Amino acid sequence: MAKVLVSDPIADKGIALLEEAGFDIVYNPNPSDDDLQALTSDIHAWVVRSGTKITAELLKDARNLQVIGRAGVGVDNIDIQEATKRGIVVMNNPDGNTISAAEHTMAMMMGLSRNIQLGHMDIINGEWNRSNLVGNELKGKTLGIVGHGRIGREVIKRALGMEMKILGYDPFVNQDMFDPDTVTLVDIDKLTKDSDYITLHLPLLDTTENLFDAERISLMKSTARIINVSRGGIIDES
Repeated sequence: MAKVLVSDPIADKGIALLEEAGFDIVYNPNPSDDDLQALTSDIHAWVVRSGTKITAELLKDARNLQVIGRAGVGVDNIDIQEATKRGIVVMNNPDGNTISAAEHTMAMMMGLSRNIQLGHMDIINGEWNRSNLVGNELKGKTLGIVGHGRIGREVIKRALGMEMKILGYDPFVNQDMFDPDTVTLVDIDKLTKDSDYITLHLPLLDTTENLFDAERISLMKSTARIINVSRGGIIDES
């Protein structure tokens, strides 16, 4: 019987599907490095989310491993080069959280525009400084969307429903893919300068790490807000 290690928390339904398929499941969410080292010696498949870091060292001990499944989009926590060298297939689930991520983006944008988090903290502290909580409407504001994959395109749909103006940047798409009356593709510097809100929807790669560094952030309007619903390393947080 094939043995499947699940080393990050997943829904009970996911575990049930694996069990119904006849696999021997080892469910150990959030294990220590020592636990992982011991668990990988005889597994045939490995299911992770973003918490587990599958390193070359761990893969060297996983002599029977045939496939790694990422329950989500990004695979930057997996040593793809080492897995490929060992003939291990790495798969992800690009549609798994598309709608959730797009809706979360809109929720973050609306929370910022209406100062919801500030009002919440006031109430927690027993205060209500209403005059400090005046927000802004999203209607008519310019939203810069960086990355026009599945999630970026779903954000476009929702932002157009809010009557926002859309600027887009993605080096792998062109204007022919979008109605120029609703989405205008520009270079990333223009998007950064002209947007009231910027949302990031792209993978963490060598070319995108610290894409928004001090120099680029300095181009933003002083009133602009940036929302990262992708990977933390795309913004130089320091």
